[in-house]
Amino acid sequence: MTGKRITSMDVARRAGVSRSVVSAVINGTQGIGVSLAKREAVLKAMRELNYHVDASARAMKTGRSHCVAAFGDTSNALFLQLLEGLQQACVRLGYHVLLVGQGSGRESREELIALYLQRRVDGIISLDHPGYEDKAWANQVEQHRIPYVSVEGYAGSDEICSVLADYYGSVKTALQYLSTGKPDIPSYLRIAASEAPVNWAEKARLQAYLEFCAGKGAEPVVEVVESQYAARIRDILKRDIAAGRPLLYLSNWMDGALEIYRAAAELDLKIGRDVRVMSADNTYRVSRQLVPRLSVMAVPYKEMGEKAVEVLLEQIDRSEVETEAGASCKHWIEAQLISGESV
Repeated sequence: MTGKRITSMDVARRAGVSRSVVSAVINGTQGIGVSLAKREAVLKAMRELNYHVDASARAMKTGRSHCVAAFGDTSNALFLQLLEGLQQACVRLGYHVLLVGQGSGRESREELIALYLQRRVDGIISLDHPGYEDKAWANQVEQHRIPYVSVEGYAGSDEICSVLADYYGSVKTALQYLSTGKPDIPSYLRIAASEAPVNWAEKARLQAYLEFCAGKGAEPVVEVVESQYAARIRDILKRDIAAGRPLLYLSNWMDGALEIYRAAAELDLKIGRDVRVMSADNTYRVSRQLVPRLSVMAVPYKEMGEKAVEVLLEQIDRSEVETEAGASCKHWIEAQLISGESV
């Protein structure tokens, strides 16, 4: 068919389906049931015929760009994990991801508003730090009726849809794993960001630890180390050795667990035998590469990204038939236990 403009009718003939089915696959038309087999046949025919959708024409017809904005900092390992889930969910659901870099000021979010008003994106997903609740940004989202999902942010607000990790449950699971068949209660090592207020995620983790200790009738031991002074963890190990305390630790962040590995090596101690440690997150996804392997609670940022896309598309679909905006929704995602030899 070289030299001839390929149309949706050509795709329909090649796929053995009606033109309305091709349109439904391309535009995500609601109310027209398309089986997985027919969808795959249409996509295969599009590839074989090198058929490309005119995005601007489709946007004028459907009012959709079939693109979502992902807002975050690419130097953040967690944002990259989130993007993995966003991309996979968007491919599955017929959407594209537009990456928008996170700047240092509010003007970087203003770009997101402009993209939506220009119909270049149908909605926005952002990775925010736990505790993020910008009232001004929430007001703009509501004012422009923008489909929006915050990952990690707005945990205490009913104005914004959020996808959140269950940090309380993750620490409970970790403590149960650490205490199974063992008499010792771990010390809780909290790496703290300097001068940053304690957010809801850290409060939930600490609450889970304190409640666990209370249930066991044990005295809690909480060690707080500022992140820039993480090397001081070596002093904690030396002090616990001198005091005859069990060298058993649950670290809130991966950074703390890695510093325990370093300190143990410097003190000629063996992880898993002399020092037992577990991390309540797996920020850098290196637990299986450590020797011995580190036991972690894997905070599921990839799965959180997939869920964020699903929640966003529900908002987009709902906004086409409802006028009310700002529906409240919170989605809590459980962490996954990955066991190693570090305990």
